[in-house]
Amino acid sequence: MAPSDTTRTPLSTESMTGGSSARPASVRGVEGAQANFDFPTAEAPRPKGILRQLDKGFIYLDRLLARCVSSSLNPMLHTGAIAVTALFVATVTGIALLIWYKPSVHFAYASLDAMAKSPFGSGLVRSLHRYSSDAAVLFGLIHALRVFFERRFDGARWLAWVTGATMMGLLWFIGWTGYWLVWDLRAQSVAVGSAKMLDVLPIFTDPLSRSFVTDDSVNSLLFFVVFFIHMIIPLALVVAMWLHITRLARARYLTSKAMTIWVLALLLLLCIAYPATNEAPAQMTAIAGGFTMDWWYLFPMPLIDRLSAGALWGLLIVGSAVSLAIPWLLAEKRKQPASVVASRCNECKKCYTDCPYEAIEMIPRTDGTDRYLTQASVIDSKCVACGICAGSCDTVGIGLDWFSSIEQRRLLESWLKQAERAGESVHVAFVCAESAGANLEIDPVTGLCAELPGYRALRVPCAGWVQPLMIERVIRQGAGGVLVASCPPDRCGYREGAEWERQRIEGLREPALRVDKLEPGQVRLVALDRTRKADLIRAAARFRTGEEPLRAPSRPRAVHALSATILLIACAAILGLGSDFGYTAPGIDGSEFVVSLKHPGLASENCRDLTPEELASTPVHMRKEHICERTRPPVRLRVAIDGATALETSIAPSGIWEDGNSVAVERIPVAPGEHRVSVAIGETHDPDEWSFGDEQTLNFTDEARRVVVFDRVAGFSWH
Repeated sequence: MAPSDTTRTPLSTESMTGGSSARPASVRGVEGAQANFDFPTAEAPRPKGILRQLDKGFIYLDRLLARCVSSSLNPMLHTGAIAVTALFVATVTGIALLIWYKPSVHFAYASLDAMAKSPFGSGLVRSLHRYSSDAAVLFGLIHALRVFFERRFDGARWLAWVTGATMMGLLWFIGWTGYWLVWDLRAQSVAVGSAKMLDVLPIFTDPLSRSFVTDDSVNSLLFFVVFFIHMIIPLALVVAMWLHITRLARARYLTSKAMTIWVLALLLLLCIAYPATNEAPAQMTAIAGGFTMDWWYLFPMPLIDRLSAGALWGLLIVGSAVSLAIPWLLAEKRKQPASVVASRCNECKKCYTDCPYEAIEMIPRTDGTDRYLTQASVIDSKCVACGICAGSCDTVGIGLDWFSSIEQRRLLESWLKQAERAGESVHVAFVCAESAGANLEIDPVTGLCAELPGYRALRVPCAGWVQPLMIERVIRQGAGGVLVASCPPDRCGYREGAEWERQRIEGLREPALRVDKLEPGQVRLVALDRTRKADLIRAAARFRTGEEPLRAPSRPRAVHALSATILLIACAAILGLGSDFGYTAPGIDGSEFVVSLKHPGLASENCRDLTPEELASTPVHMRKEHICERTRPPVRLRVAIDGATALETSIAPSGIWEDGNSVAVERIPVAPGEHRVSVAIGETHDPDEWSFGDEQTLNFTDEARRVVVFDRVAGFSWH
């Protein structure tokens, strides 16, 4: 354990990503390498693979943005927090909208239309609600893609992935129902599409699509149910969000102050420059043409308009199953979690504090000692085998069995002794397996790397695995210097490993590097992403020759502010374009005649005598020699246009016993113009008997369909 009263001088850890902070001259900067002997080694990430190649796109984007804006104003580094912040804004504004919104199919559109006439009052709240919802989807998708490309979804992190995917599904569903509540042409498409999918499920007695054939048939209660669902589903989202971060220590729910101001400025810019508007009011008999829609939520519409309900359910079920199963479908062999040697644990709690995944707990002693009350214990289901806990423990009381600190220490000693016998002066490089040294070719027996002459390199699972005492020990045993290569702290594969190592080396976090035990310039920390192998090689060469590390040029605050503003405008343009982009529904060739029918066939009884075999198979107390079965015939429907039969069909009765109403919605294409339409309905078994009939001369246009609704009580109703 490093003594608590160790004297330290200021440090200046530097990375080649820019910026510096004060620190002792003994510590400079670092970037990495690999090595091993007969002991297990931290495997290098696979150099190829679709996900790793796709992840490079985000890495290059991060590097580009890092040149322009500070990390506190780089939205690509805060996508998850931005999504949650935007969702919080959407929730608050949604509650506020209840002051003006009327949840009624008859008044909803009018209330929203009134909001549009007050662009800096209720209209501003409505626009904030819409664009914050869009921002939650956009940044949530980016966050999910980053996690996917970085493969941070398997092993102990499966829960975060599954709950994250569930959150995205719930968020989409909330937005889908929200657009229903506007009750304009977009809402009409949402309602009709939803009814199309729900009609194939055994939920409603009557097809839901019958509610959307005319304006009069729209069910006010159904509209209120949708409103209730839209209000209650966010509670499930809160539960999913809690589960999403339950295995993370120090999780950030919301953005920092600077990033929050940026997000609010983004939303306000959109609200002022492009206020949310409505399409024309919903009209059930209108034939949908072109309109603009919010693609962040209504993206399924092209599929809904073109595929059958069965195909849509198939896509939804398969897509959801595959998304949720990704942690197992793409899982790699899980590394053994960390373990504790109770006799070496001195109850310091540093591993418990440092673990980014809350995978360590303090429990009563198991080794029988009375010197300490508790010891560390690893929760296997939460451990991701990063080894950060090993770097926190100077007594080697916790670590990875497959990458033991003691074994790696022996390996390093053997390399240094070999170099001493050969009269060589060598440096040691600890290389994070996800950093710029990931693809270095290192001899696992000798630690030699042709790309790092003069070094013996050890690849480690995370820079946070490196103990400060191990650095001191290596230098005492003859290493000319120690290079530690880590990921950039804001892109650490294990969240906090790179940052904890930086703080330990700078003396800001226990266990800290005792710089008073070292000569100036003997340790250098360099943080580089895995696409910067050449920069690592150059940095290692400069360190070996005693040259100062290269510093990224500093830029005035005005440059960062201007860049953040340009980035804000670009994000606003992406959000705005996606939220109001044109869509054309599949057209109908001409016009359409719709028949909505709900009618029971005329019931009749069919009486017969049971056969001896049927009597024998029936319980004695239930035997009847003569039974009568009540049946309903299918209802027959015939439609004639200008005297020619356009449709003749029969509709089977509904119900388990086939004794309910015959219900159907039939659509017949009709050429525009004036046509004589007759409808006949038969309710008996006699094919020549037509019990009900009516006819009308109707004018058909390519902008609106004509509809007839029939039921036993109201008869024929023409629209």
